[in-house]
Amino acid sequence: MHSTSNSSTFAFPLALTLGVALNLFSNCTSWGQTPPPTKATALFSRQTSKAQIERTRGRSNLNNCLIAPAAPTCFPLLLDATGHQNLAQGKNVNTSSPNNGAVITEILVRFLNRRGLPIKGRTRPVIITREFDLRPGDIYNQKLAQLGLQRVSDLDIVRRASLTLKPTREPNRIVMVVNVVERSPFTASLSTDTRSPSALPGPFQPRAVSPGADIDSGFAVGGSAQLRNLGGNNQNLAGRITGGARVLNGELSFTDPWIAGDRQRTGYSVNVFNQRAVQSVFTGGDRDVNLPDEGEAWVHRLGGGVEFFRPLDSDLTAALGLSYQQVSVRDDMFSSILEKRDERGNRLTFSDRGQDDLLTLSFSAALERRNDKENPTSGSRVLVGIDQSIPVGEANILFTRLSANYLQYIPLPLFGFTTGSRTLILNLQAGTMLGDVPGYEAFNLSAGLTRGFGGGGIGTGRSFVEATAQYNFPVAIFSLFKQKVNLNGELFIDYASDLNSGTRVLGKPAIVRSKPGEGLGYGFGLTAKTSFGTATLEFARSYSRDNQVIFTLGERF
Repeated sequence: MHSTSNSSTFAFPLALTLGVALNLFSNCTSWGQTPPPTKATALFSRQTSKAQIERTRGRSNLNNCLIAPAAPTCFPLLLDATGHQNLAQGKNVNTSSPNNGAVITEILVRFLNRRGLPIKGRTRPVIITREFDLRPGDIYNQKLAQLGLQRVSDLDIVRRASLTLKPTREPNRIVMVVNVVERSPFTASLSTDTRSPSALPGPFQPRAVSPGADIDSGFAVGGSAQLRNLGGNNQNLAGRITGGARVLNGELSFTDPWIAGDRQRTGYSVNVFNQRAVQSVFTGGDRDVNLPDEGEAWVHRLGGGVEFFRPLDSDLTAALGLSYQQVSVRDDMFSSILEKRDERGNRLTFSDRGQDDLLTLSFSAALERRNDKENPTSGSRVLVGIDQSIPVGEANILFTRLSANYLQYIPLPLFGFTTGSRTLILNLQAGTMLGDVPGYEAFNLSAGLTRGFGGGGIGTGRSFVEATAQYNFPVAIFSLFKQKVNLNGELFIDYASDLNSGTRVLGKPAIVRSKPGEGLGYGFGLTAKTSFGTATLEFARSYSRDNQVIFTLGERF
């Protein structure tokens, strides 16, 4: 599932990786005016479900109707995704109170350029109008209109959107006009983030929990390129790659976020990937254990999968997928030699020939109730993942993996040095595996999970638990190169344990490398947030008195 925070960490003198996430947001504006160049902001609490909003098809709801007066030569009423009602001002505008109980006669989509001028759009109008729970013939409902407008604004193909109510010559009749500014059909960036939750395998797919097949990548550079809105259907073709001295990952994916004609808003994704990397399961610790030829263990994965996903409620999304991959351990990035055991005779794969087949049925779900996905200050998020392998091939691997991740933001005004949010962040993650547990599929408590621990991390287990408490507070607000910078401070404490389950993993990779199995770290840091992204510098210390300096691009949670 896709959560997780996709951030890149520089831990000196440890692993270095790179990633940047750009997020641009602002409000919509009115019809006929030049809109600002950003996307509409959120408007509803995540706790609000469609079941709480009255559908009002074919009947009047006077409390929720905000209808422009019958003036056919003007466009006086506009709704933006902030929920504001704006009466346009002009000599032909009737500014009398809107009529209640008006009937929608038509829903139109109007495409605009960045300057607000009408253009021919690339998107099929039905892709926009299907986001609304209002249809021609319905009684206008402001809440449903705002909810639909927010959905349109959240589409990856939409830069910003607004809604205008156009009166007709008939009394108590209106036309809904959705004004849309589209995004470019092609984008490229250093970010490799993907949608969450996800039930697909692959190096760029988010998991429900942080511990997993972590890569000891060293210095690496990644990026992605996307073709958006294929055929005007909001379908996406994306390629992602990460390369470095100890890693080479590539993935190609296709996503249709809403299958045409499906009333439940079901979407699907397919992907293929090739991953070759030094996995930190087989590195680090107080004792070096390499391959028989003294080389490092490279884990090669080649596979793909298909998943279907849909919203179960306004704040709950689930995904179900089936995937297949071939996993092998080799002595180099491009080596054809399969390694079955390490230099001490410990098994690396279940198959005697050194290559395992994995056929996996996966389920993931995300309950998102944070007040803001980009800069949350209150609310919670829950991620759940279930993976069930189906025995195939010589390895005949059978396991069930259960994992959960709970994240809570609590406003707590203890202290700070300027205006800004003061937030306590609590995170609890846990997981367990039943059945066969190959080392490359176990829960790996890597160096980045518990800050203050370097090297190969804490351990690799059949089960794990991890807890974090972090307090964020404002430090300063200033401008740098004409860019506003919000500088925040943080105090944190992390704890993780494999619950003494390292001995029940194939080859006992953490035990033979003398990893501690549990650890506690604490420290402080500074985070700079700009329109270009987020950068964090942290100073951490472990309970064993090891010190670590960590530089991160992107968000941790």
